[in-house]
Amino acid sequence: MLKNTVKKYQIFNPKDENCPVCAGLSRIYRTDSFQNEMVIPEAVGKGYCRRIVVKPSMKISIGDMTFHEKMAMGGRQDNSLLRLAFCLGEGFLWRMEGNKQEYEIACGESCIFNRNQGISIISSYHPGQRILGLNIELDFEIITSLMQHWGKEHVNTRLSYGSSVFGNGKFSPAVRRILKEIMNCRYREQVKRIYLEGKILELIAVYLDESIFKSEEPYSSVRLSSCDREALHQARRILDEDITCPPTLGKLAKLICLNEYKLKTGFKELFGMPVHAYIIDKRLEQARLLIEDKKLRVTEVALLVGYNDLSYFAEKFRKKYGFNPSEYSKNL
Repeated sequence: MLKNTVKKYQIFNPKDENCPVCAGLSRIYRTDSFQNEMVIPEAVGKGYCRRIVVKPSMKISIGDMTFHEKMAMGGRQDNSLLRLAFCLGEGFLWRMEGNKQEYEIACGESCIFNRNQGISIISSYHPGQRILGLNIELDFEIITSLMQHWGKEHVNTRLSYGSSVFGNGKFSPAVRRILKEIMNCRYREQVKRIYLEGKILELIAVYLDESIFKSEEPYSSVRLSSCDREALHQARRILDEDITCPPTLGKLAKLICLNEYKLKTGFKELFGMPVHAYIIDKRLEQARLLIEDKKLRVTEVALLVGYNDLSYFAEKFRKKYGFNPSEYSKNL
């Protein structure tokens, strides 16, 4: 069984055959157990990748990774399936193996990769870039049954025998909500398996209906110049430097020389969440690392990341990670 699984999955670094990140990812991709997680080695970066096998025909990969140096990773698998990739962090570049032309998937965008042709996708990441995303792998039978139900057999044919990348574009707030519910699932074992299967089917239905079946107007977005983008990246760096006591929105806007409207709309457009949500997310991420690395008590951690109300901190932590900080601490 293991021998067949190894053939299916191979994560590789085209410039480093001994890459520890790729070795760790290959390990969790080659197992059929329900859930596995790999933590990025400190020498390489920080973060994690979690792999959940809901069922043989339905698998989830959730990654939140940042690397110290430029990183390139590719993946090969032989079985016929579709991969839905959703970018929730910073955008990154990718290309087909053997093809020098690069494409970009930005924050808030998605792609449908058709792996039926066995072509590898190679992604490139810059130092300090936060890679936050969710991938779902599905057997064609699941898509086929949906297409037949909707009377969309012609779309199913294009998915099965068309180009390797079928769709690329922004996903809606409804899709983002379902993605967050999947990532923040608080259930365990069999209940979690059932919950995730239902959420994935809901996601497929909403996503395909919005992305493929309807010819709707594209979602509006603020126009950002290169100077605006640089200012917004500066805003994020300012927040990262003191996430426990960040400047007000008005002060931050003055520091980067943008008006508050462009700061609010541009930040959300570029980084996938409002400024306030970003601050909360980074505080909780820092809290998780303090619990893991420093083995501090939950009350200490809450204060260190800027929360005076322990119950509010626990509520936010549970919403992001699916369990209370005290439970997380005990299970380490």
